[in-house]
Amino acid sequence: MTIAWLQLVGGPRYGEDGPDFSGVADTRAWTALRELETELLSEFDGGRWLAQGGYERVAIHLEYRSDKRGRARRKIGETGRLLTPSLSLVWPELETASVGEIKDHLRPVVLEAFALVGERKKFGQLPRAGEAAGLQTVPLKPLIEDPAPYDEEPGDCFVITRDFPPDVEEAQLPELFRRYEEDLEELLSDEGMDSVLDMETSATAARWVVRIVREED
Repeated sequence: MTIAWLQLVGGPRYGEDGPDFSGVADTRAWTALRELETELLSEFDGGRWLAQGGYERVAIHLEYRSDKRGRARRKIGETGRLLTPSLSLVWPELETASVGEIKDHLRPVVLEAFALVGERKKFGQLPRAGEAAGLQTVPLKPLIEDPAPYDEEPGDCFVITRDFPPDVEEAQLPELFRRYEEDLEELLSDEGMDSVLDMETSATAARWVVRIVREED
């Protein structure tokens, strides 16, 4: 199984009166993120770029705000091989914007997140596809040893682990991963699948780290 090096996630800020934007606007934003993610995965060589620091994937979290009240996000976290930059953007027009307009607006914000990662981790500029051959890579960071990893605070994630059959051969692993992914899709809702932060494998098992979605998130 090939792990995509990029995942875009996001959602509206929640205040005392609920989320800043309607569910319809949030759905359009999710559609825009999926389309933008597909474009960026083919446009840039982020896998080789991240491997300079032993990372395997970057999950960029965007928080949508209708005003500047409260503490804006602009940080980079990490869990094992996963980098998790988080940014806030104030854009009240999100409520009425089309999917295409949202995608166009979010693209420079996502590129800003890449620039922030490049600056903080000393990776340099994100290379376009075919331009990363000269980058030096290091071994991937070890798999997470913590049995209960988390995104931002303890208790905000859960872990699903699948052990491999004891007699499995390496040639059988791609089909085994495919079956495990199908099982995961049966187990989790669409919202749950969108909340999968990381997938890791070892010689004997695979596991998924899933962020718990709460009403106040």
